[in-house]
Amino acid sequence: MLKKAGLLLTALIFAVTLATVISTEGLATFGRTPDTQQLEKHIHSSRYHLGRFHNTGEDEMVHGAGHFFRILGKFYNQPAGNGEPVKPLPIHKPGKELSDHPASQSVRITWLGHAALFIEIEGARILTDPMFSERASPVQWMGPKRFHPVPVEIDDIPQLDAIIISHDHYDHLDYHSIRKLAPKTKRFFVPLGVGDHLKSWGVEPAKITELDWWQEAKLNDHIRLAATPAQHFSGRGLFSRNTTLWASWAILGEEKKIYFSGDTGMFSTFKEIGKRYGPFDFTLMHIGAYADEWPKVHMTPEEAVQAHIDIGGKIFVPIHWGTFRLAFHDWNDPAERLHREAQRKHLRYVIPIAGESISNPQLPPVRTWWREDS
Repeated sequence: MLKKAGLLLTALIFAVTLATVISTEGLATFGRTPDTQQLEKHIHSSRYHLGRFHNTGEDEMVHGAGHFFRILGKFYNQPAGNGEPVKPLPIHKPGKELSDHPASQSVRITWLGHAALFIEIEGARILTDPMFSERASPVQWMGPKRFHPVPVEIDDIPQLDAIIISHDHYDHLDYHSIRKLAPKTKRFFVPLGVGDHLKSWGVEPAKITELDWWQEAKLNDHIRLAATPAQHFSGRGLFSRNTTLWASWAILGEEKKIYFSGDTGMFSTFKEIGKRYGPFDFTLMHIGAYADEWPKVHMTPEEAVQAHIDIGGKIFVPIHWGTFRLAFHDWNDPAERLHREAQRKHLRYVIPIAGESISNPQLPPVRTWWREDS
């Protein structure tokens, strides 16, 4: 099995390399690792040493090639089972609804699938980890494919006050989406090093704000954005592991607060984030793509519920599930486990379909729509 996985990996590398060699745009999707000036900035970060960014020490994602081959082999050799939906998933297509009304002066959140959310908070419009492409991959003819269409076309996204990026993995930082969204976006807020990807894709440097963990920046006179720690890793190529930082984010209005997890494992710093910035009106918390092979960099649904409690969350909104197959569990297992645990812990929560909007206090009832795939 290991030998077969190695051959498959070799074929994958060759295919991607060929695609990027013959296509300038294909090469561009990889982005750009930070230049010398960027590295000078990184040296002042407590997270940066020996040429790479690092977690807090609870997990450093130090795994050899054998570990990677075992994971790849499992993906190719394990039966897919219920890894993808059998039936088309329900989605809501708001069309121009997002732009036809003024941005909410309170909070309104629209889940666009995976970690992409259209957030309205106190009059501002923010998009997180925009991923509108068909595949989470450097090329669009192979790689994890969407379970459902995007509920909103980029042309129907209104002018944005900001885009927030959690890290540079392909399912969170998408070249094609950024290129199309850049003209209608005032500012980009990203972790250290990620700005170089954006600049190489044509985003004006003046629009980009890079932050280290615990640093803050003003979006406007009444909304602050804080880059908060996460336990994860980064990289878009074979040799770019951890050359850029990863982060979660606190969106801090005068009246309302939102926490966006990006990708993270369970770690003790959730309590510190809660102490500094909580309580949060909404926590947008990832619940999918967990596995025994990477237990420290993605949370299980049960861990996500505990993180929501640790951080001082009021309403739980699950993200990072139901859009791409990125792990070995059933596609709907995250929602089922979250549903059980949230009820057991008596949480306020919603599990929206893609394209559905949420506001407080008008929460929709929890409908177990993910069970209808049979």
